[in-house]
Amino acid sequence: MSEAPAKKTLGRVVKPTQMPELSMPFSPELLAKAVTAKRTGMKLTLVDVSQALNISKPTLIKIEKGDVSVQLFNVLKVMEFLGLSFSLVSDDLSHHQNDEGVSDEQWY
Repeated sequence: MSEAPAKKTLGRVVKPTQMPELSMPFSPELLAKAVTAKRTGMKLTLVDVSQALNISKPTLIKIEKGDVSVQLFNVLKVMEFLGLSFSLVSDDLSHHQNDEGVSDEQWY
């Protein structure tokens, strides 16, 4: 039995980029760097991801540049595909305790 031919890459090889410090306050730039780092760490090209998700390559480029005009649906779709997720956290202390003295953490 013969071996399958090695996959030829037509474009450039994907160079992994470093994941940013995710404990920093959220910003579009931080999200962009995290998406780029995750994609390149998985050795996926822009074309690989855009084709897999049926979004345009320019949209993916905008996401990776931190462009805030991109629809949230597309950002979330890319994040889910790459295995990234958000955590919503309130930094407003007034949300931690209501008028009855019950904290948000006790509500469920």
